[in-house]
Amino acid sequence: MKAVVLLDFWASPFGQRCRIALAEKGVEYEYREENILGAKSPLLLKSNPVYKKIPVLIHDGKPVCESLIIVQYIDEAWPDRAPLLPADPYARAQARFWADFVDMKFFEYGSRLWKLKGEAQAAAKEEFILILKLLEGELGAKKYFGGDAFGFVDIALAPFVSWFYSYETCAGFSIEEAAPKAWPDRAPLVPADPYARAQARFWADFVDKKVFDSAKNLLMLKGEAQEAAKEEFIEILRLLEGELGDKKYFGGDAFGFVDIALVPLTTWFYSFETYAGFSVEEAFYEYGSRLWKLKGEAQAATKEEFIVILKLLEGELGAKKYFGGDAFGFVDIALAPFVSWFYSYETSAGFSIEEAAPKVAAWAKRSMERESVANAVSHPDKIYEMVGVLKKKFGVDGERESGRDTKRAMKSVVLLDFWASPFGQRCRIALAEKGVEYEYREENIRGDKSPLLLESNPVHKKIPVLILDGKPVCESLIIVQYIDEAWPDRAPLLPADLYARAQARFWADFVDKKVCDSAKNLWIVKGEAQEAAKEEFIEILRLLEGELGDKKYFGGDAFGFVDIVLVPFTTWFYSCETYAGFSVEEAVPKLVAWSKRCLERPSVANSVYDPVEDNENCRLLQLWPQTRHANVKPQALEWLQPRLLVPQEAHELVNLVGVRKRRHGDALPLQAPLAPRHQPRSMHLRSEASK
Repeated sequence: MKAVVLLDFWASPFGQRCRIALAEKGVEYEYREENILGAKSPLLLKSNPVYKKIPVLIHDGKPVCESLIIVQYIDEAWPDRAPLLPADPYARAQARFWADFVDMKFFEYGSRLWKLKGEAQAAAKEEFILILKLLEGELGAKKYFGGDAFGFVDIALAPFVSWFYSYETCAGFSIEEAAPKAWPDRAPLVPADPYARAQARFWADFVDKKVFDSAKNLLMLKGEAQEAAKEEFIEILRLLEGELGDKKYFGGDAFGFVDIALVPLTTWFYSFETYAGFSVEEAFYEYGSRLWKLKGEAQAATKEEFIVILKLLEGELGAKKYFGGDAFGFVDIALAPFVSWFYSYETSAGFSIEEAAPKVAAWAKRSMERESVANAVSHPDKIYEMVGVLKKKFGVDGERESGRDTKRAMKSVVLLDFWASPFGQRCRIALAEKGVEYEYREENIRGDKSPLLLESNPVHKKIPVLILDGKPVCESLIIVQYIDEAWPDRAPLLPADLYARAQARFWADFVDKKVCDSAKNLWIVKGEAQEAAKEEFIEILRLLEGELGDKKYFGGDAFGFVDIVLVPFTTWFYSCETYAGFSVEEAVPKLVAWSKRCLERPSVANSVYDPVEDNENCRLLQLWPQTRHANVKPQALEWLQPRLLVPQEAHELVNLVGVRKRRHGDALPLQAPLAPRHQPRSMHLRSEASK
């Protein structure tokens, strides 16, 4: 065998990427054709045991899998030849983004063009054309995606060019007409700032995942189902409206990535209104009504949302006298009747519309001076009296406390989290590794969520959320990487080597996609289904153990990204063992030894919650068979560190989800205590004191 071998299939565009990269570098290699439809070669099965797919590059006996990873490896293995990735780190990240975009979008939607028929094919064609235009916008007036040099993105996309004829023939359109040239006279579609780019990608993905499917339900459903779909669709529009704020476009003054994703759907709004019987403008009335109907945190959250609506209107009004310009017109007439409700909104919710939206307040005064408005609407005092009557009718007793709500002062770093969340634990561990001081705010994930959480993560309304200098970052993997980049001068979490960074991201993504869902199946299903879930879970753990090997941590001697992502789930192994009747330690002894090493780190042991200080957690601890007496403290468990979520507690959480309340009200009846352990031995040994 030569020093370089490529296992491939002749028609694979993914394998063609590798062949192009090797040719650009001038690397001689041995090509081995694989029969992807029949029996795969022993070498392929040995070289890619995870996915068992081509292409695989074998260099000096070491296999590298996944086409984009292979191309990057080729670039780094022969650095003295034509570079494929740019030298600038930001440009490298951009190249990876667009190559990943090709992988996620181009292949999938291109395949739909010949797989689907009729309306489904027509919809796929429109989406495919939009993808082409996005790529064309990124290409701009450049010769290649990286500039004058043929590089990474070009290699990722070029193999699909030979599929263009098939796409056009099957779907009946012209790619040349859809995307004939670059757009040199237009601004970039994606912002230059990395944080803004991430936000733009998030909201464009939100449009893809939420808007279209939700809108279709309005046209397809009837009765109560349509009403539910309408509420969902309105909520989605409000989330988008909140993100837009008072900006001209989603990206600011420049029409860009999110606008392109959303604007084609706005032409359907008339159909949505006609079929579902609602108007987008109803949002103003609904949120205004909530200001006097609701109390407490729910009212506070509504107030924040109402202020967003006011600011959106203020952005549209701008410096004009009326919404239509100098002439009082349609929008003014639609909004003017609500002006007399402003006093009631302010009094009920304790805020000032003039402070929140001074231009709207000035417009309101001008409008009320018009004879047509003054003679048609009720006096604010009359409205206030009526609201008082309505409050009694709806059971909203008493007036709100005097004084306006104020947000308590925050540190520059705030973490919104829930004590038992393994995803939140990732963030806490990362912050501890970096030595970052932060303010921890406990969220009630089963009850009323705080206004700050709703404001910071309006899309999913979930923890964890990291707020740095007032800017919220959501999703735990994104947060951990952001922590690493925000404090680059402290202990690195991702390796410096670019290939190792890609590998770390691959395995972290593998944990997110595989471990959590597979583990949950162990206590959700029963019988044969549970046996199958157990085999799948053990196989996943063995793959992780294989990646760990004999290393101290996944990254080698240094505790890092993959360790942080996986270690919170190890405390749930006890539940997995108990429900499915097996021993994790017997299945993956090296992985268990790794988990024990991680638990000895102060960042892991001291960065989660303190069970002694958490009264609710102490109540939960006392339910354990081992700790039934109040004088038995959590530290009696040999492996339990002072501030770590423990496996037995995780097991109780599995039993208690949806059965008891946490912060508000009395605890609901609990399920029976834990049954005696199954025969297989746990990875965690209890001390004599706890026995």
